[in-house]
Amino acid sequence: MSLIRNGSMLANVLLVVTGAAAGAGLTLLVSPAMRQNDEMLFARAQPPPSEPSVRSKALKAPADGSASHDGNTEKTTWPIKGSADANDRAAALRDAGAADAEKDVTAALNRASQFSSAQDKLDYLRGVYSTWAKGDPRSAVSYAMSNFAPGTLRSETVGIAVNRWGATDPRGAWQWSDQNLSGPLKEQAMTDLMIGWTRKTPEVAAQWLASTNYNSQPLINATAGTWAETNPQAAYTWASSLTNEAASRTAKTSTVSEWALQDAPAAAKRIEPELNTPAGVDLATALTNIWASTDPSAAAEWVYKLPAGDGRNEAAATLATVWAASDINGAIGWTKTITDAEMRRQVITHIGTTWGAIEPDKALDWLATLPANETTSAIIGAYNSWAAVDAVGLNDYVQSQPVSASMDQARISLADVMAASDIQASIDLAFGLSSDLGRDEAVARYFRQWRKTDDASAQAWLSQSWASLSPTTQQRLAKEQARAVVAR
Repeated sequence: MSLIRNGSMLANVLLVVTGAAAGAGLTLLVSPAMRQNDEMLFARAQPPPSEPSVRSKALKAPADGSASHDGNTEKTTWPIKGSADANDRAAALRDAGAADAEKDVTAALNRASQFSSAQDKLDYLRGVYSTWAKGDPRSAVSYAMSNFAPGTLRSETVGIAVNRWGATDPRGAWQWSDQNLSGPLKEQAMTDLMIGWTRKTPEVAAQWLASTNYNSQPLINATAGTWAETNPQAAYTWASSLTNEAASRTAKTSTVSEWALQDAPAAAKRIEPELNTPAGVDLATALTNIWASTDPSAAAEWVYKLPAGDGRNEAAATLATVWAASDINGAIGWTKTITDAEMRRQVITHIGTTWGAIEPDKALDWLATLPANETTSAIIGAYNSWAAVDAVGLNDYVQSQPVSASMDQARISLADVMAASDIQASIDLAFGLSSDLGRDEAVARYFRQWRKTDDASAQAWLSQSWASLSPTTQQRLAKEQARAVVAR
């Protein structure tokens, strides 16, 4: 293997997790930014700076970017045009909305209606609502429900208003949300509420949520994670006190994720007694996912000292995935220190799967240097990852190699990915498998999948190909023909 046939580095890195999920049935892992959605929520609900960067004198904004005020038209620093950086533009619009709402909420809402860009309007109204909802959240949320169509704009503004409301009258905000909202919007609003409440009085908010027996995962996650930002030990104690097992596990995992950002060794010490409990795998994954991105060597020392069991294995697998994505040489060096056979196999599998999405040729070359009994799952994972991120490159490689048992897995991995868009290409790949039994089983499996999605095309292919098929393949497909098909 001399040529790197994978796609661009950026594309492959972004798809590492996809490849890992496809490879060998591995656990789906997330990056250290696992709390990104919560952080975006916190950011949109924060009050504007005391000195907004954009101040508008206008009550209305004509399309040319000028501002009308008392019948006159004057140019302002209104950021409708010219902001190349999307983040700067959004911040300027939020500042402008907050500043306008401080003067006159009605005028600010009128101005919002002038926007032709949905994104600009959303950013501006985020600022308006951050100000308006501080003083009159009930009016703010009622206006959103009456004037904004279902979708992002309504959910964002309702969330900001309820978040602000929750900081001053959480029970009133909860009651209103419970009575007036439904579905995902209700759950998101209540989550926003709990974030605002927890930031102000975490003990009260957490205990009240526990008393409701409302064990929604987003609510529990938001409350525990927010509290852990300032006092992870207290948050973990609360999480442990929850009587609902699923809610307790969610709260512990959320707390550990935040705690690991602050003090991973302390978080590790706290969860060690629980690693072989039902919650242990989740806790090990959450902790190691963060710790592996900040100090993988220290995380490896911790993992090595853990007692054998699912908790240690999952921690090792998570560490291997994250470490391989950022420092493949360090991850490979770590494998040389592992003496436990099962742990070593898991680590090698996850490294191979992750590396296979980034540099598949190098990953497979490395796996070829290891004992065969350690690499079976890793090779499957590497090929699955390669197929997931660069099917064209893997196809070029497969077509350049002679049919052999060593290439069978590459063909199957590629065929599985291609089946979603070109099922006949998957069948053609299956015909290249080295064993008659493997070929017939794979051809039958893809034929069955084809029948479920487009039985007429599948039958046309079978009729045209029948005479050229081997007797064993004909027998296997005849059995497939006799089975009832349930269309998808």
